[in-house]
Amino acid sequence: MLTRIVNRLERRRREKFEAWMKARSQSSKTAGADDVQWLLPIVKELVRSSGIEDNAELRHSAQELLLTQLPKEAWMLAPGLKKRAEPVRSTWTYQNEVMKWDIAETDLVLDVGSGGYPFQRANHLADKFPEETTHRVEPMVLDGRTFFEVDIERLPFEDGAYDFVFCSHVMEHLDNPGQAMRELSRVGKRGYLEVPTRLSDVMFNFTRLQDHHRWHSIRLGNTLCLIEWNESERRELGNEFFEALQSAYTNPFQDFFERNRDLFFTSFHWERQIDFLVIGKNGEILDSSSGIGN
Repeated sequence: MLTRIVNRLERRRREKFEAWMKARSQSSKTAGADDVQWLLPIVKELVRSSGIEDNAELRHSAQELLLTQLPKEAWMLAPGLKKRAEPVRSTWTYQNEVMKWDIAETDLVLDVGSGGYPFQRANHLADKFPEETTHRVEPMVLDGRTFFEVDIERLPFEDGAYDFVFCSHVMEHLDNPGQAMRELSRVGKRGYLEVPTRLSDVMFNFTRLQDHHRWHSIRLGNTLCLIEWNESERRELGNEFFEALQSAYTNPFQDFFERNRDLFFTSFHWERQIDFLVIGKNGEILDSSSGIGN
């Protein structure tokens, strides 16, 4: 096992590694913090080195070697080095392939803010930015379905024009989400909203992006609450969790995310009206479906 691994290391690293292994074999003490800090980069280097992605046996050997040098309570720190059979489901994939929708074949469905990942069941698509925008990194998708260029705060549709209105990952970008939700419930008989939570924006480092997400969300009973980020909360938090989620290798954070999507995104189904509360960065009520607000 050691031979297969060390052959993947450059000369200096191999000599250092062999000297360390010899010293460890002559010692009975449990691996300490220094050992852990040194071993983990070696395994990461193995993963990045040429050919290892196609060598499952070598990856398993590397992990096995690492675990033999760690106390049991530190095993969770070791990378799994097991490639995923498929990526973690994206928001679009989860919504379109996993979630169940009570939408009849005859229902007329509108997707507002369709962007680069339009809702499959939508008959009509609508977006404010058919061209490039800082609010979207992927190109706009126009796939032959009827498309409207709209301002969500002033939708050009009659009252109750749609049986179902879908709006995902839009509210967090708006200056006036309350007016947008009034418009959605005006033109639709029922619908669905999805908005990132505070946990999502923090862990995925969206707080660092200026003029991107203005609000985060939480559901309280049947009320959708949008809370404004304040400037002291906008900071660079690092991309460790985002990179872990996107990794081609299995890791505990991917499992946590897939078990707890509801902690990352507020899913809000509504009928006839959207009960909402918009709270400013200083705690003031800016808008609400009941009419309370500045």
